[in-house]
Amino acid sequence: MAKLIFKYTDDLLEDCREASEIEFTVPDDMNINEFKVICVRLASSLGYHSNSIQKAFGDLDFGEEKDEELKQLLHELNTRRNPTKS
Repeated sequence: MAKLIFKYTDDLLEDCREASEIEFTVPDDMNINEFKVICVRLASSLGYHSNSIQKAFGDLDFGEEKDEELKQLLHELNTRRNPTKS
């Protein structure tokens, strides 16, 4: 496992009541999409607004994979409701 760590190093933050260190333990074999999700979570945990995150990272729906999953789910639901149709 690997660690992705954000840590403030400024001495002025001693009186700050916000997070001074955020650490994620992540798998060593993450793909780029999984890494992007971790970066979005880090940005969110640092307090960035969701609109800023969306502008910086774009859509987190990874395209055809989700489309295929949705099509498969709809097909399964339709098959259960109408067992005589294929």
